[in-house]
Amino acid sequence: MNSLQALVGRDHPAHANGNSPDPWQRLAQLEAELEAQEPVVGAAIMAATAFRLRDESGLIETLRRLAQAVAAHEELAELADA
Repeated sequence: MNSLQALVGRDHPAHANGNSPDPWQRLAQLEAELEAQEPVVGAAIMAATAFRLRDESGLIETLRRLAQAVAAHEELAELADA
């Protein structure tokens, strides 16, 4: 089970007045967008946890990982725009 399952699920019924001709296609699009952001969100949560626990070495490491995740996310965004 990954974190996306809690955010978007297939358990809810489709709305009768939905504008999307294929709700499963929209769901797949949302899952792809969230999957691209998952490393950034995960690293941010880990950094916040290390801060709250006053773990200096853990905070330094998780902030490095957060910076790397943000840089990778920005690179992907630039590639998608090109």
